[in-house]
Amino acid sequence: MKLRVLWLALRQYRSVSKTMYVVRALQQLKEKMYGQSGERKVVYRDGKYWLSMYLPPYPSSNFDRFVLSEFNHILPHKGPVNQLQQLTFAITTHCPLQCEHCFEWDNLNKPETYTRPELESMLDQLQAEGLGQVSLSGGEPMVRYNEMLQLLRHGNGSTSWWMFTSGFGFTVEKAKALKEAGLSGIIVSIDHYDAALHDAFRHYPGAFYNAVAALRYARAAGLVTAASVCITRENCHDAFLEAYIRHAPEWGADFVQLLEARAAGHYAHKEVELTADQQQLLEHFYLRMNHDPTYQDAIPLVYHGFHQRQVGCMMGGNRSCYIDSAGMVQSCPFCHSHDFRVQEWLAQPAGLRSRITGCPLYPALQEDAASHTLRAESFASAGT
Repeated sequence: MKLRVLWLALRQYRSVSKTMYVVRALQQLKEKMYGQSGERKVVYRDGKYWLSMYLPPYPSSNFDRFVLSEFNHILPHKGPVNQLQQLTFAITTHCPLQCEHCFEWDNLNKPETYTRPELESMLDQLQAEGLGQVSLSGGEPMVRYNEMLQLLRHGNGSTSWWMFTSGFGFTVEKAKALKEAGLSGIIVSIDHYDAALHDAFRHYPGAFYNAVAALRYARAAGLVTAASVCITRENCHDAFLEAYIRHAPEWGADFVQLLEARAAGHYAHKEVELTADQQQLLEHFYLRMNHDPTYQDAIPLVYHGFHQRQVGCMMGGNRSCYIDSAGMVQSCPFCHSHDFRVQEWLAQPAGLRSRITGCPLYPALQEDAASHTLRAESFASAGT
C-alpha cells in the first residue's frame, strides 16, 4: 500500500522532491490522526484491505483517487480529485424507532423530502464533481429499501456506498440484493451488549435482535460490517467498553465505531457530552485496543473524537458534510447549522459554493496550510 502511494505521487508530480514532500506530509497527518506510527489494523475481505468504513479499500481505483485528493490538499496538482471524500445523506424521514440520542429527532416521520429521481439527480451531480463515498442514512433507510436498491444500481461506479441502519427490516435476501447492487458495507447501531438495555435505549422491542441479525446477514453476504455505539456518561468506563469489544465479533462486526453523545436532536439542551476525563479515558482505550500488542486480536476501532482533537474536523465541507432528511446541508449529523437547502447549494458552481459552517467544537483540519503554500511557491520558483 505504501509503495502504491509513493508511485501515485511520482506519477502525478514527476518530481522526487515533491513526491517526498507530499508522502512525508501524508504520513505525518496519519501519525497525528491515528496515534503512534499511524499504522492501523485492517480488515481483509474479497481480496481487498479495508482500513475503515470511511476510506476506500486497497487496491481499488477509489483508493487511488482518495490518495490523489489528499495529495491535492497538501500540494495542489491537476489530476483527478474528489470535491468531497465522504457524504452522509439522510434519504428518509421515516423510522419506527424512537432512539434516545437520535440526531434527526425533529425531522422524524414527516412527509418525505426527496423523490427517488431527485435523489438520483443530486447524487449524479455530486459524483460527476468527484465524490468518494456516500453513507445512506435517515431515519431508517431500510424503510425505502426498494428505492435504495434502484439508487445503488443507478450509481456510476466511481463512488463507494455504505448504509447506516438499526437493522430494521434487514433480511438475508435483502443483504444479498444490496451487495449485488453495489453496497460496500453497513454500519449497525448497537448501543449495549445487553439486549434489554439496547431495546430500552431504542424504545423498540426486538431492536437488539434485528441489529445483530443484520450484522450476521450482511457478513454472510460479503458486506463489510461495523457496530456503532453511542458512548454516554453512564457507559464510558473500561468495564463496559471491554465487554462491548468482546461481543462485537460474535455479532459479525468487522469494525466498532465509538460515537460520543452530543447535545443535538433528541439530546438537544441536555447535559450529555462526555467530561474531559471521560474523553481521555476513551482516547486511551482507543489507542490501547488499536496499538497495544496485548490486544492485537481485538476488533479495529474507529473514533472520530480522537481524530478531531488531534488534527481538527474533516466535516463542514472540508472533506465531508451531511445532508439531513429535511433537505438541509449541514456540517455533520451533530452540528445542526442548517446552512442551505441542498438544491440551492448544488445550483452554485462547485468551486464557488457557499462555505458550510464548521464544527463549533473543533477547528477544521488545515494540514499546516501556510507551510504547504510556502513550499508550493518554492517549488514553483525553482521550476520543479
